[in-house]
Amino acid sequence: MFSHLLCSKWCCLFAAISLVLTPAAGRAAEDLDLSHVPGRAVAAVVLHPERLAKSAELELMPWEVVQVSVQRQMGFDPLTIRTAIGFATAPTEDGSTDWGVVLHFSQPQMLGGEWLDETEPATIGEVAYQRALFPTAPSICLIDDRTLLIGTESMLREMIQTPDADSPLRQILNRTPMQNDVTAVLAVAPIRDLVKQFLALPPPLPPPLHGLLELPDQVDTVMIFLNLSGERNCGIALTATDEAAAQKVESTLQQGLAFAKQLLLGQIFSELADAGDDPEQLAMRRYLVRVANTIEGRLRPTRDGNQVSVTMHADYATTGGVLVALLLPAVQAAREVARRSQGMSNLKGIGLAIHNFHDTYRALPAAYNMDADGKPLLSWRVHLLPFLEQRILYEQFRLDEPWDSPHNRQLIPQIPQVYQAPGSRAPLGKTNYLGVRGEDMTFISPKQADRTPRGLSFRDFTGGLSNTVMVVEANDLSAVEWTRPVDFEPNLERPLEGLLGLMPGGFQALFGDASIRAISESIDPEVLIPLLFASTLRCGPCCNC
Repeated sequence: MFSHLLCSKWCCLFAAISLVLTPAAGRAAEDLDLSHVPGRAVAAVVLHPERLAKSAELELMPWEVVQVSVQRQMGFDPLTIRTAIGFATAPTEDGSTDWGVVLHFSQPQMLGGEWLDETEPATIGEVAYQRALFPTAPSICLIDDRTLLIGTESMLREMIQTPDADSPLRQILNRTPMQNDVTAVLAVAPIRDLVKQFLALPPPLPPPLHGLLELPDQVDTVMIFLNLSGERNCGIALTATDEAAAQKVESTLQQGLAFAKQLLLGQIFSELADAGDDPEQLAMRRYLVRVANTIEGRLRPTRDGNQVSVTMHADYATTGGVLVALLLPAVQAAREVARRSQGMSNLKGIGLAIHNFHDTYRALPAAYNMDADGKPLLSWRVHLLPFLEQRILYEQFRLDEPWDSPHNRQLIPQIPQVYQAPGSRAPLGKTNYLGVRGEDMTFISPKQADRTPRGLSFRDFTGGLSNTVMVVEANDLSAVEWTRPVDFEPNLERPLEGLLGLMPGGFQALFGDASIRAISESIDPEVLIPLLFASTLRCGPCCNC
């Protein structure tokens, strides 16, 4: 019952304030009342539902239904919302954000509706409000009969107690014209470091997009404006720190747009590569090139002083759909290409280190080292550190203690980058790179207690190094602490179990000859299982060896 009510309530709220996503024509700018927009807010969206509801373009909208539904659920008349201002703070270390909404009405309102069932009466000083009973429910305050405050409990308190708090965001909003159907602004200055950390996350950006890494230091404000009426443009405006920075921003946007176009066209052409000289396919290629060039030209950034803008007239709405189809897959593809490339680089580094270990000890590392009683201590990944240019970290381990001893556990967060799979959401300290472990497989139990555990040698790979999988890039559910003596022990009845999900369509694997190959999710188990064994004498139950 609660979940149904919550869902209905939010549907009504979004219906009330998302009216701005439809066109409005001939509207003049109006003063924006920023009372109760807190100082911690760094991003805001401004909507004008009342004026949209009166526009001729929207006369066929189901206003009667929206009005009755919102009044029943939330107590107020959505068609009298003069201005809606939604805002959010920067994410905290745990990824959570505070948010709030200020609704300014043209007519007096009463607080009521079913959503009050999720609140209880409370006060802040002399101000009465409704405090949320559940973490997912908002607190509510009718601060006066024409102003309604909604938000997380901590945010609502700040909205009530410091209604006139100054901030970079409020300064931006004060000087921003509000004649657009939708205006969204972001104050970059308070969150520069956070944005830079986000852009620096693996996988690394492709070289043509490296300019994006410098944008947080070059830009003070980001504004997005949407107009669907045909009278005004849509686009994004970036206010740079100075004119020199604006020149760099303009160049970065031009390079990014050109890269997105070329990446998508390259993908499409590769898919059409088998078409040969088919006239229809050749015509399709010419059409796609024409569309891509046209969109790139229309979106070319312009610079005026320290402001850089990318705009497109609303009459290009049809082209806008093509634009989304062009840019979003291109960005996703760029990220995926970068992820695969970084993953291959990590596996290549691990493979070369394993070969260097073998050159030194005439054997591969065993799955782990053990104490005199045969108890596993530390993973082969720890013992490979000297061959990964990580000797200083290696020397900090107590090799005669298990991976989770008080001392060794402190070193888990120092996981080398080569053990961090790009795109992985596993907690810090866990790795997706697991050795193939089992009898007659690459990583076996050590033959004796030794500080440097040794296992098979290359001469034991009777199936051939190039035909044997040594290390797999497993999914996040299979990820383990990189120092922990746990690896991929394949289920021979379901050999793909634990491997799929990190990379679309399959997984990457390091073979014995240090080559890296992508293995498809559709591979026949009878083909995959022999690849997991170093010895042809033991290929699994499905083989006829």
